[in-house]
Amino acid sequence: MTAGPGVVVYIPGSRWSGVAGTDRRLVTALGTLAPVLWVDPPFSMLTRTRVGAHETNRAGRSLVAPGVTCLQTLAPPGASRPVIRSVTARLLARGIRSSLSAAGTSATAVVLASPREGFPVGVPGLRVLYVTDDWPAGAALMGLPIHRVRALLARNVRQADVVAAVSPVLAALLERDYGVPVLILPNGCEPNRALPAAAETASAGLVGQLNERLDVGILEAVRAGGTPLDIVGPRTDRDAATRMELDRLLAGPGVTWHGPVPFEELPARLARMGVGLTPYADSPFNRASFPLKILEYLAAGLPVVSTDLAAVRWLDTDLISVARDPQDFARLVREILARPADPADRARRIAFARQHSWNARARQLLGLLVSGVQA
Repeated sequence: MTAGPGVVVYIPGSRWSGVAGTDRRLVTALGTLAPVLWVDPPFSMLTRTRVGAHETNRAGRSLVAPGVTCLQTLAPPGASRPVIRSVTARLLARGIRSSLSAAGTSATAVVLASPREGFPVGVPGLRVLYVTDDWPAGAALMGLPIHRVRALLARNVRQADVVAAVSPVLAALLERDYGVPVLILPNGCEPNRALPAAAETASAGLVGQLNERLDVGILEAVRAGGTPLDIVGPRTDRDAATRMELDRLLAGPGVTWHGPVPFEELPARLARMGVGLTPYADSPFNRASFPLKILEYLAAGLPVVSTDLAAVRWLDTDLISVARDPQDFARLVREILARPADPADRARRIAFARQHSWNARARQLLGLLVSGVQA
């Protein structure tokens, strides 16, 4: 982070070293257009380094991507207690102000994309609240008290100059509940990466976190129909019933689970798949979501089969097959894999995904920030 006209302070819902989701991918693209200070969630002195994840908890600043500086802040243990949360918020705000001062710059805008944090006190700039999921509906998934998530969301909406949401359903919910206009800033993808040649394969692929958001029954139907499953991603399940379902699925015949893989290896994994799956359960949290995997599949040139999601309807393309139920889902997968691969169809999917690149989303966000500052 260097001195300049101003920095975008981005407060995400996850660590830079964690799973590369919406925040990290958007900020990586944004960093090529403007300097960004990424503010990691505070860690306590009792937080252990995660073995094998190459993650170190070390207070200070470091350059993590072109144009992106990561700030890590040390906080006292006991973040669940109100007094400690207040102290931690002050420490975080002070760390942001100190980082900007040390770089000889100031904040043009603060983008808050976390269900756990508030806008930092004493940090000037346009305040943008970017709601990346239905946080109250997903409080249990995140291990957070729903009353606290709701109260903090309401406060952040009141304090924001601009509110944006990742999906049209989520935008409508926020407008209904808080009476404010909400802009839509959807997820994106990286279609410009060098793609390996598509392999002739009869496997169906699933990429992403394995947890309560999935309808495991759909995956079982696909497997029972004779289609091999190729699954990539970490397990983040919390519910005992979901844990048992996933245990049974991943240990079953015809299922290959690779676990989490580095983001750089994802194109090679996708190239081995014949169709990408988005088997989401019907829940309030999922209805408001915009799954990253849908555009990732298309960016890799893969056909997609998905459950009926508002995000799919918003994309409005015949490149995604929508299933009515588990049996219909399995049937669509079999039909797609039975057809010979068509290079023209693959090119059309990649061209569609290119319209929804992270670079395009970053330009949209930067345009929002510039217009908001000038207003």
